[in-house]
Amino acid sequence: MDLNRLLRPKKIAIVGATEKETMAGFASRMFIEQCGKRREDLYLVSLKNETVFGIPCYHTLSELPGTIDLAVLCTPKQTVAGLLEEAAQKGAKGAVVFASGYGETGKEEDKKLEEELIAQCRRLDLALMGPNCAGFLNFVDRVFAFGFLFHARESAGRVGLVSQSGQVCMALMESEKTSFSYVISAGNCKIVNIEDYLEFLVDDEDTRVVAAYVEGIQNPEKFAAVLKKAAEKKKPVVVLKAGRSEKGSRAAASHTGNLSGSDKNVDAFFRKFGVIRVDDLEELLSVCTAIATLPVLPRSNKLAFVNISGGETTISADAGYLHGLKLPDFSPETAEKLREVLPAFATAQNPMDLTGGSNGDTFERVADIVLEDPGIEMLITSLQITKKISDITIYDFLNGLIRHCEKEQKKPVAVVPLIESSREEEVLERLRAVGVPILPPPHYGYRVIKKLLDYTDYLETMENRTLSIVTKTEVCGKEPVKTALSEHESKLLFQKFGIPCPPEEIAETEEEAVQAAAVIGYPVVLKIESGDILHKSEAGGVIVGIACEEEVRTAYRKILENGRKYNPQALIHGVLVQKMLEPGLEAIVGVTCDPQLGPMILTGLGGIFTEVFQDAALYPAPLNQWEAREMILSLKGSKLFRGYRGKPPLDTEALARVLVQVSNLAAEYKDTLVEMDINPVFVYPEKEGVSAADGLVVLRGKP
Repeated sequence: MDLNRLLRPKKIAIVGATEKETMAGFASRMFIEQCGKRREDLYLVSLKNETVFGIPCYHTLSELPGTIDLAVLCTPKQTVAGLLEEAAQKGAKGAVVFASGYGETGKEEDKKLEEELIAQCRRLDLALMGPNCAGFLNFVDRVFAFGFLFHARESAGRVGLVSQSGQVCMALMESEKTSFSYVISAGNCKIVNIEDYLEFLVDDEDTRVVAAYVEGIQNPEKFAAVLKKAAEKKKPVVVLKAGRSEKGSRAAASHTGNLSGSDKNVDAFFRKFGVIRVDDLEELLSVCTAIATLPVLPRSNKLAFVNISGGETTISADAGYLHGLKLPDFSPETAEKLREVLPAFATAQNPMDLTGGSNGDTFERVADIVLEDPGIEMLITSLQITKKISDITIYDFLNGLIRHCEKEQKKPVAVVPLIESSREEEVLERLRAVGVPILPPPHYGYRVIKKLLDYTDYLETMENRTLSIVTKTEVCGKEPVKTALSEHESKLLFQKFGIPCPPEEIAETEEEAVQAAAVIGYPVVLKIESGDILHKSEAGGVIVGIACEEEVRTAYRKILENGRKYNPQALIHGVLVQKMLEPGLEAIVGVTCDPQLGPMILTGLGGIFTEVFQDAALYPAPLNQWEAREMILSLKGSKLFRGYRGKPPLDTEALARVLVQVSNLAAEYKDTLVEMDINPVFVYPEKEGVSAADGLVVLRGKP
């Protein structure tokens, strides 16, 4: 959908214009005050007023001379349908509807009204923002179709914001930290959805970084496609996603009528596409400000801390360590150059204390030398920039830093004061002008820097990733009827996709069990075969280490007896006779199907360790061998795969192949798979492979 007709209109009509302190009044006032030369492109429409803020009004849209591109409806919902018809007759291709009381209320009559609104806009070919929105601000073209008073900017910035909350837009605009290219309050997103706005900002050349407050993903496939485009353009997307907690998820649902998906699944989805996820508005603003201000992003986690006191240096280094920032030693050549410019009692090391014997010239030379070191990618300083700087020597150091940054910057510099305080605006502007962001204190500031580093790491590996998701052909509105396959049925499905399984046979009689054991070869394991008994060990349905015919007969009878006691209604198909596997590292491989984001592949330490350590990695299907390997290596227990305390390295590649095969299975059965579990998968030393010792598949009906 071409959103230029909505977000970059030439001729605009504000319907319901007034001087009252309402959304209509604020929209009228701010557009008139801020549009400058665009005033002749603005029409005010009001049934009651002859003029609004000195501008003559038209009584109806039909009275307007010529055509319009955008209609901003500041009127009650009962007037909206008729006004949209009039707007379309005047040539409008975009409309903003402030009115609420549609589907977000949950009432059937309001849902019906919203459906009628959607159908009308589609018939009229109108790009609709809302309903239940605050409108938008286009600082690039000076278009202000917004229903609240806001902190005006004289010029456009580089941050494009889309939010499913108008008040979130307001909160972010109140801050003077950054300026915006666009601010979009998306509302209920019933014609133009959140994914459409994101795509507009990703494509927009005036926007360097895309910020979003998202309460619900409406079109996962489109969302993934937009994020793929952003990754390929290397344009950062920073998202504050609501719904981490159960109550937060409920609030998101009631606010915009969207259901939030499982938060772990959302995390995995964002990681796949390189989304920078933040936890609150302060972090959202700080990350976006840093990206918009820095001339280049840091290429790797190799930082230098340069301060003017020993205490600041120590505190900064400790805080950096806690946030995963790395401070490599300077090269011998760099250290030698630093000793030539530092006071005699200063030490040429990272982190560095310039000491009180230094000045602004020293800071400038040190910054030059440090960032020439090929082992350093970013310089961070903790200069305290308060509203009224009492120590005038701080200005000297700041001037030295600014002189460094006025030269060609190939590596970034940031200021992270140790204490939050009001800032000297003139100093902030001078630093921003040379590409230096002033971040919050370390708890936030270093988190921001770590997120930038993670993003640049992602860009380095992006070409190795499958930038897509597996979405269902149709989504079931009701809870599905689930059918659990038996272990043997599950393994037959595994083998269809190449997943290694041990030799096994179904025995419906005691004699068949004896014959199967003889063919497979001792030792064997006997397990109850029933889709109605999922927890076989708990039911006494598993006996291991069976070494002879007599033990087979005893085990067969005991397992059936235990199964009938555990679940008298269970349909038992007999007993599974399986080759007893050699012990190996126990891993788990599984799939859960997110109703929006599709199959999510899981791996971690298996067997009894699954619940004890809860060490698992999650990733959306589809995935390739590289992604599968990265999942395994991301585990806390990954040392076990690399060889530990004399143990040989394990066959990581074989386990990664199983993850890919499971991903392929999940993609093929995307419309019927509910969940699956292979636990344990025995992982053997390198080149010796893996084997699925047990498994469970739950489907909507059988394959």
